Amino acid sequence: MIVCDEKLGVCSVVEVDLKDELELEQPTLFYIGDPMCSWCYGMSDILKDTQEYCAKSGIKFQTIVAGLRASGQVLWDKRFKSFLKHEWTNISNKTGKKFSFEILDLLNFDYDTTPACKAVLIAKILSSNNSKIVLEFFSKIQEKFYANSQDTKKLEFYKEICEDLSLDFEEFSKLFKDKSLDKKLQNEFIFGRNLSSSFPSLILVNKKQKVNISIGYSSLEDVISRINKNLKSL
Repeated sequence: MIVCDEKLGVCSVVEVDLKDELELEQPTLFYIGDPMCSWCYGMSDILKDTQEYCAKSGIKFQTIVAGLRASGQVLWDKRFKSFLKHEWTNISNKTGKKFSFEILDLLNFDYDTTPACKAVLIAKILSSNNSKIVLEFFSKIQEKFYANSQDTKKLEFYKEICEDLSLDFEEFSKLFKDKSLDKKLQNEFIFGRNLSSSFPSLILVNKKQKVNISIGYSSLEDVISRINKNLKSL
């Protein structure tokens, strides 16, 4: 079940309860989100600035996809489309991000976020997990889907994105069709939901300690202030 809270600027899924502990020597800020999470799109510019701040401050930045609507899980009906229109309008008003509503005119559409999440995972592989490239890839998916109503399930959707970021589209295509990656993707979903069941979330981890920096939409000033405050206490 997915619940969105427009006051907090967050969408949440069923929480995964795992006991595994993280132990990281370098302070790491985990961004948990989904390319087809509308509040993640609303916060995308702030997240780019956060990544740049981390790079300058010696903090590792990791984007984790957590599968907001993996395998669809939703009926494309009048009620759901009305919910999306309301949600997207509210986010646009709050953040200034552009939304196209053309996709809501489609009679049928499978709102499956798995292909977009898999594409981000492939971008990690092809870029050797370059945090800036991965986040930019993530952001470009959001722009094409939300601002231009293009379908993330189609392979050609990613061609221009790969070219813009100097990623090998031929290799991307092979991996996009490779079902052996699906298990790795599911493991990332589980890892992400273990960190947070709400998107977008920023979780700071240092050694074995974990601190919530942002659960839902936050301003850049608040994010940086919380990072600095909590780094001192970790």
